[in-house]
Amino acid sequence: MTTIAVPASEPQIAELHGDPGGAEALAAGLYKAATPFEAFGERASDGRLISGWKGYAYEAYRDAAGSAGPEHEAMHQSVRRVARAVTYYADTLQTLKRDRDDLRDRKQRLDADRTGLLADIEAAEDPSESAIADLQARARDLTARYRDLITDHDSWCRRVTDNEDQLRQSFASAKGLKGALSATGGATQDATDAMNRPGAPGSGSTPEEVKAWWDGLSAEERAAVTAAYPETIGSADGLPASARDDANRILLDDDLATLGDKEADGALTADEKKQLANARAARDGLQRAENYVDPTTGEKPGGTLWLYDPTAFDGDGRVAVAVGDMDTADDVAVFTPGIKSEMTDTDFYTDKMTNVYESARYNGDGSSVAAMFWLGYDAPSGPTDPATLTEGRAEDGGRRLSDALDGLRASRPDDPHLTAIGHSYGSTTTAYAASEDDFAADDVVLIGSPGAGPAENADELSVGSGHVYVGRDSRDGVAMLGDEGWVGKGPVGLGTDPSSEDFGATRFEAEDVDRSSLPNFGDAHGSYLDDDTESLYNIGKIVDGHGDDVEKAEQSYDPWYSGAVDPEWDRDPTANEPGRSDTGPDAT
Repeated sequence: MTTIAVPASEPQIAELHGDPGGAEALAAGLYKAATPFEAFGERASDGRLISGWKGYAYEAYRDAAGSAGPEHEAMHQSVRRVARAVTYYADTLQTLKRDRDDLRDRKQRLDADRTGLLADIEAAEDPSESAIADLQARARDLTARYRDLITDHDSWCRRVTDNEDQLRQSFASAKGLKGALSATGGATQDATDAMNRPGAPGSGSTPEEVKAWWDGLSAEERAAVTAAYPETIGSADGLPASARDDANRILLDDDLATLGDKEADGALTADEKKQLANARAARDGLQRAENYVDPTTGEKPGGTLWLYDPTAFDGDGRVAVAVGDMDTADDVAVFTPGIKSEMTDTDFYTDKMTNVYESARYNGDGSSVAAMFWLGYDAPSGPTDPATLTEGRAEDGGRRLSDALDGLRASRPDDPHLTAIGHSYGSTTTAYAASEDDFAADDVVLIGSPGAGPAENADELSVGSGHVYVGRDSRDGVAMLGDEGWVGKGPVGLGTDPSSEDFGATRFEAEDVDRSSLPNFGDAHGSYLDDDTESLYNIGKIVDGHGDDVEKAEQSYDPWYSGAVDPEWDRDPTANEPGRSDTGPDAT
């Protein structure tokens, strides 16, 4: 007797209780409730300093304010901590809702296949041995798929429970003034215990140690530390991009809610106005990344808020937004911009990252891609900023960029292909980062560069000359500032021109098809990542790991008997040269 073991239709997909929108509304209410505690604490502190007020009444007020001010600040932080926990709960609930929909859809497909298998078995009156073998194979495959669904459903149910427990503990740990004034400040015991373990971020641990610490936490502990210490988790090198994103979204929601309420009341200080503008720019850039649709698949690769600090650098801010999955992408690009770049430019640069992503996908080999705009250094504010003419900001930024890429590399269990791209002053910053022996990138791309900082030739960069690529538009006035050797350019450049023969990098074609007849500091300098350009096509090849396939350009040179010569000056640029694939859906 032949047996065909058809699996049972299971599991029954559990219901998900809770409304993400309602939780977000609760968080907004808590942020609003925390503000009066902060305001009272500040006013109490100010009152203690009123000049000319003396006597018993003042002494009584001073004593009361001395305790009331800190107590109200503690309550402000405690309520705010709970609000952040609710924000995390709401974000996780939204993810759980999407995942439940996926589980339900999988179950429906499995049940349809099971029904079809049962019907075919019923219809087979005298099946041959091969037909029986086929039915048995289908049954085994169906059994394995049901088993995987059961495992994933069990994991989902645990995540639901963990999310509920994390929020319950957050409320329980922040009961009244006693909890606020405790050593933990209202943080849950899970969170404080986890942050006291070896390797925790903020303790001087290396990215590798931070990664090992995170890997050793349970799902519930990860949720607890993310909700309780989002500032630390959101900027911790070595943590997965998804973990940093979760934490930074909490901080972003906090700023949008808290500062938005103060704006409505007309109570924002000048610094807070800049902070709110930065927060809104980060929100808009992140939304652009999340809404982007990969034209090769029709799917959304997603967005990541990898870095968020809207008060850094005197209000210019620090931010990094990625298009694509930074935790799993085969090819990862990190772009560093130049002068005048501030956090309010996030949406502009996020759009450029979609171009880089798209070029690598269209002109690559089908590998997955992530492209991140990184503004983690204090870029000079403009041509009149004295810092623009020196390399101090680039040197400091280079150290920060190197640390960021170390953390990114350490956060991954695999070995993605990593490309560091620097534009304008950001190219000098990137060159400083790449001059370190253990620089984590595989390839370096310098575009519109005023000079390569500490490197006099490409071999001085840790990736080696064979992995240093340079794009220079012949009309780009900024790229004419670098020293080209014999004559040089005087004190205005920031090192050797990386497009020159003396530097020895691979120069790729980067002419603007609509270029001017004269050098300029506008389109010629700002179009390297524009759609359907020579530069973007070649950068896409490099990001995809095929730098050998770029369209090479002749290097510039500086003969002793005349001024600098750029062989690209007389070449006719094209958006798509013969043999090239499209650089985008609108390429012609």
